[in-house]
Amino acid sequence: MFDVGFAEVMLIGIVSLVVIGPERLPAVARTVGLWVGKMRRFVTGVKADFAKELESGDLQKLIGDQREQINELKGLVESARGDLKEASSKIVKDTSSSLDELKKDVDSAKQSVAQIGDSLENESSGSGSQDNPAMDGDTSNTKTGS
Repeated sequence: MFDVGFAEVMLIGIVSLVVIGPERLPAVARTVGLWVGKMRRFVTGVKADFAKELESGDLQKLIGDQREQINELKGLVESARGDLKEASSKIVKDTSSSLDELKKDVDSAKQSVAQIGDSLENESSGSGSQDNPAMDGDTSNTKTGS
């Protein structure tokens, strides 16, 4: 912690023996040992708290990064959803316009078939003896080349 070598410890021991004396040195050494232990536990606790805060800060940063990524993904999803809605509405519009054109074509075909059917009915009912003078044997209504 303080990077104290063996020579420094011996020097401190000799000075403390001279200053404190041999009778009080064991009690002082015990007290100093207790204080050093308390200081180590305090420093260890501070380190643990600091590491916890750093970890908490790292976790908060990680959570913030994850939230950013989630928001980006939400934006992409919303963009894709809008594109899909636009594409589906275009498909529906194109399909409905094609369906309208097809309905018009079918109605036109129905009218053509109805007209053909009417003309066939008129021809078939007219082929009786009423409208056709050739069938009656009366040639007065027919034009002769004059």
